[in-house]
Amino acid sequence: MTGEGANVAQWLDELISETRLGPKAARVRDVLATQPTYCSYATAAEVADRAEVNGATVVRFAQALGYPGWPQLQADLRGIYLAHRYEQPASPGDGSMLAAVFARDAENLRSLEHSFDYTAARAVVAAIRAARRTLVVASGTHGVAASAFALLAASRGLPIAHEDRGGPHLANALAALDDQDCLVAWSFWQHYRETVDAIHLARTAGATTCVITDTVQSPAANAADHVLVIPTEGIANLQSMTAATSVAYALVAELAAGAPESSREAAQRVDTVWRGLRLFAEESRQ
Repeated sequence: MTGEGANVAQWLDELISETRLGPKAARVRDVLATQPTYCSYATAAEVADRAEVNGATVVRFAQALGYPGWPQLQADLRGIYLAHRYEQPASPGDGSMLAAVFARDAENLRSLEHSFDYTAARAVVAAIRAARRTLVVASGTHGVAASAFALLAASRGLPIAHEDRGGPHLANALAALDDQDCLVAWSFWQHYRETVDAIHLARTAGATTCVITDTVQSPAANAADHVLVIPTEGIANLQSMTAATSVAYALVAELAAGAPESSREAAQRVDTVWRGLRLFAEESRQ
């Protein structure tokens, strides 16, 4: 464990030193220690979902450490996390940092598999299918997954476009939305103001709004009709988009599976055009 996660873990272990934890409480401790970004802003119920326990267990865990409840423990956890979030741990150069990143992403994917809201995801897919067109909005590193989602979905014949330029380009795209359209925003801590504003404006225009974010308490989730919560915890103060990218692929696969023939035909047409534009490098032949 590195950086802010190590500091949170050390702080928790000092609090716990005189307390004997049961298996469920130990799972809560592990979630707090390994996912401090998420837990700094998540509800007790969200933390419980990640730990695969009930909300009362999270409250009892906080009380066992001397706090009245989860909000008070969370306030101190957030303070520790924020104080150390930009610390860059040194690497001994033996590949251990690489291994830590891979392990963190693997844990994020396991958490995604266990806590993902499949009902909400099906509602997102249904909203996109029903829409005349879908506008995808994201900025910065949040656009990694958003760009993959929009590009792959468009290659399967879906009327989906990603607007990542912001400013007047985003304004024009939002102005064209109405109640026949859908907006899909990808927004994680820390949230870009322009993305959050775009969600509110789209909803005001009558469009269905879908948000992929890291907690239901996020500013992006407040104006969303459908919310997908995913883990983005990283190593060495870097936010990970691995789980977000997995969700992007999964949503496209589900959308394509709903219309397999038209998806296949669209993919074939796109492939023909790509080859006509000579987008692919020639394979070398020995």
